[in-house]
Amino acid sequence: MPIMQNTTLEAELKSTILRLKNERQFKRDIINALHDGILVFSQHLSLQIINDAAQSLMCFNPNSDEFFVDLEFFKNKKRTIKFNMKRWLEQVIDAAQNIPKETYIWVKPNCSEEPSTPVLLSAKPILNTDGSFQALLLVVYDQTIYAHSDEQHRILEAAFNSYDGQFITNEKGYIIKPNFSFSAYTGLLPTELNSMTIIHWMKKQVTLKDSIQIEDILKSLLLDKKWSGEVQIHPNPETTFHAVLSLSMLMDNDKNIEHYVGTLQDITDIKESQANVERLAYFDDLTGLPNRRLFIEHLEKDLLHHKRNHTYSALLYLDLDNFKEINDIYGHAVGDAALKQTANTLTELLRAEDLVARISGDEFIILTRYKVLSRDLAAQHALTLASKIIQTLNQDLLIEEHIIPNASSVGIHIIPGSADETPEYLISCADLAMYEAKQRGKNQLYFYQTELTEKILRRREIEEALKHANYDQEFYLVYQAQVANHSQQISAETLIRWQHPILGNIRPDQFIGIAEDTKQILKLGQWILEKAFTQTYQWNQKSATPVHLSVNISPIQFHEPTFVDCILEIQRKTQVNPQHITLELTEGILISNIEDALTKIKALAQLGYQLSIDDFGTGYSSLSYFQKLPIHELKIDQSFVKHLPGSEEDIAIIETIIQLAKSKNLTIVAEGVETEAQVDFFKAHQSAILMQGYFFSHPETAQEFEKQFLTL
Repeated sequence: MPIMQNTTLEAELKSTILRLKNERQFKRDIINALHDGILVFSQHLSLQIINDAAQSLMCFNPNSDEFFVDLEFFKNKKRTIKFNMKRWLEQVIDAAQNIPKETYIWVKPNCSEEPSTPVLLSAKPILNTDGSFQALLLVVYDQTIYAHSDEQHRILEAAFNSYDGQFITNEKGYIIKPNFSFSAYTGLLPTELNSMTIIHWMKKQVTLKDSIQIEDILKSLLLDKKWSGEVQIHPNPETTFHAVLSLSMLMDNDKNIEHYVGTLQDITDIKESQANVERLAYFDDLTGLPNRRLFIEHLEKDLLHHKRNHTYSALLYLDLDNFKEINDIYGHAVGDAALKQTANTLTELLRAEDLVARISGDEFIILTRYKVLSRDLAAQHALTLASKIIQTLNQDLLIEEHIIPNASSVGIHIIPGSADETPEYLISCADLAMYEAKQRGKNQLYFYQTELTEKILRRREIEEALKHANYDQEFYLVYQAQVANHSQQISAETLIRWQHPILGNIRPDQFIGIAEDTKQILKLGQWILEKAFTQTYQWNQKSATPVHLSVNISPIQFHEPTFVDCILEIQRKTQVNPQHITLELTEGILISNIEDALTKIKALAQLGYQLSIDDFGTGYSSLSYFQKLPIHELKIDQSFVKHLPGSEEDIAIIETIIQLAKSKNLTIVAEGVETEAQVDFFKAHQSAILMQGYFFSHPETAQEFEKQFLTL
């Protein structure tokens, strides 16, 4: 019996132990199943129980015995203020209150680079029935989702209260929450907006662009849940600003509309900047007229219309005559005012549908838009308009108390021509016609002819040939004698000739102007000076009589800042005597930057060079400046000599020039002397007159000139 009893007791004990183990495991499973962290401490803060959630939240290794040593807690997210967990728990135990004590802290993760975990601690003593302390329960609540939610709320609140206008509607589209900026943009109070739907507000204040309708916006919201576009906002009849309106539709999981969210971004400053950029890109800043770029865009469209409808119109290319002289004499401010007046005049003369643009400098171009069915009728309209323009512009301008003569030349081209003509080509044709009008005497018009195109092709050939010319092999100098009626002096004018290996003989009047336009004259002019100075030195070394050579100086060359230094360098290199050289300058040199011209002329005169004014009487120089010049010679232009002695008008001009030269003791050179009667006319005067022309000699090479005129 005792044996059986012991066996029974042993079985009951094992059963009880197993039951208690199962109960303990069951309780542990329940604790571990909780999402919140559970920790139980003894009165001396020895860790008794910690569930899986607490281990994860507190980043605690369960195999460690040092809970308060291993873990770091902080009072803030940046982990700059530490939190003493052990002291806080001791305070909870000492207080012995049955009410939980709570605090927020941040737990440092195992990897310091990871963000800290925000948690809520809730600690409460567990007491026995007699009120004595049994254990300390600490519950740890993960606050990550709430912290993130708070952060998002702050971000959204900051975004909603930005400078952009924003609003939120209810499911029916009523604006229930506008921000301050939206109320300011619309000029409507929140209470006024609350009674409006999006559609009501848009109909009241919004203008849509690009033919978009409100129905299109609603369709986009239903299909894409969003819409965005550029609009104009009109808070009141006097105010308009540009904006980008963006609308979004928010729906729940069951596709029910919850809200509409709208954003209004003011882009008025951007639009104004774009308009300013467009104005700079497409309009002339001085006159406000369209520029070349905008003109070409319009011309391209008109050409398509003409070709489709077999109609015609015209281009009128206009250039102010002698505008450079206006700038040089009166200054650029007066020149600009003249351009503005011209632009205003042209605008007034044209119909509203015609287009006028400023191409460059003093050049304007007009596109007529008659769109007639015949070229002859288009030419007739263009002729009438061009004549009217020339007549109107051929009047003096009054600018800043200056009375300024004004005139213009107009080139006309009927468009379209052939099918493959580009706008640039058509403009160049009108430009060529204008240039021809200038060549024919200015202040007139000229219709484009196909022969003018040959001129521009020839010009391009010469430009390329100049660019690649071998000066020593292609260019050479010739000398035309200047014969004195009362002197044994040997004088000649130095002239340039060009024999191109492919293009053949190219006359100076064909290439000098191009050389000046392309600045090739700087290089060519220096070559001429070096060759002429060298020839002068060589002839004077072996001639019994002094030899004097004249060299033409281009205005482009003369106005180079280093011109005088260049002359000095060539003089040093060739060892020429400056007194054997005459530098021929045109009157135009005196007009452009007069003070600089006077300074250079005086410097050259002090060096010993003779200075001559070429083609005197044909330019615009003032006698007041002429009196200041240390010049030695005047050249009478051949246009005054040509009709001697039959023209009383030319005789009067020449007599005046001779008297002027006598008053300053100047030498006179008469160009273009070709007849014996002309020779007798000049010999009848007692003044020192040199005669130059075919009557005495054609331009000769150095060898031929030497044989005919030099005494060796």
